[in-house]
Amino acid sequence: MYVIEDVLSEEESTALLGRIADIEMEDGRRTAQGMAREVKNNRQLTAELAPELIRELTEKIVANRRLQALAMPRRVGNVRISRYTEGMEYGTHTDAAVMPGGLRADLSFTLFLTEPSSYEGGELALETEVGERRLKLRTGAMLLYSTGSLHRVLPVTRGERIAVVGWVQSRIRDAAKRALILDLEVARQAHLKKAGHDRAADLLLKSTENLRRMWDD
Repeated sequence: MYVIEDVLSEEESTALLGRIADIEMEDGRRTAQGMAREVKNNRQLTAELAPELIRELTEKIVANRRLQALAMPRRVGNVRISRYTEGMEYGTHTDAAVMPGGLRADLSFTLFLTEPSSYEGGELALETEVGERRLKLRTGAMLLYSTGSLHRVLPVTRGERIAVVGWVQSRIRDAAKRALILDLEVARQAHLKKAGHDRAADLLLKSTENLRRMWDD
């Protein structure tokens, strides 16, 4: 689970909210699968309703360097904007393993668009090994987390919560392997700053790239 700050600037978030203000969104249950349909209560804007907007938004997300480093994406897809007004929520569920279009969902993300102070409730709650974590990030920040985790969106009790959600198929399917590659790259960058480009830096890069080659899926 990672927080990625400033995926969108405050100005970009405000502009996006303005673009969708007058667009009629559909019932979120239309795209829910299985038991999730029974607990989903929101409105959403998909690529079918706003193809150009969703395309631009997806490209912006994919270009984020921190997302590239953490998720190692092969594909990012099924991006949509979700809206929760007072009384809406999304009960406990787990996202589908394979999304429409064949995207294998390894990682999920929620990109928050509305300021936390503008609404009450609406926290994204994830079940973890150390208990439930409830998060409400500031405008433009993203939470990246394992698609296989149970999670929910708590009821909104005041205002409205608007966020972008989507899924990543990683080039490295296994989370532990992704973490190992990330640790090696962080170590290499730290070594470069301290000692410069030397034999050790070359070996760290060699190991990282060979692991990517071995595990690329």
